[in-house]
Amino acid sequence: MMEIVFKIWYLVAILPFIIFLEGSSKFAVFLKKKGIYAYWDVFHSYIVILIILGVILWLQGYR
Repeated sequence: MMEIVFKIWYLVAILPFIIFLEGSSKFAVFLKKKGIYAYWDVFHSYIVILIILGVILWLQGYR
């Protein structure tokens, strides 16, 4: 039973977080390679996600 709970927790919480970290690092490499912004890190990604979430919630009427 515990194994099933762990697998569900892994698919819901841990795997998306790992994908988010990998995507952020690949985006940082892309920005450095193109010479756009050399200092991108995961905290910038968190800020972008929070801004997007805030705009969506604001447009939906959550104030």
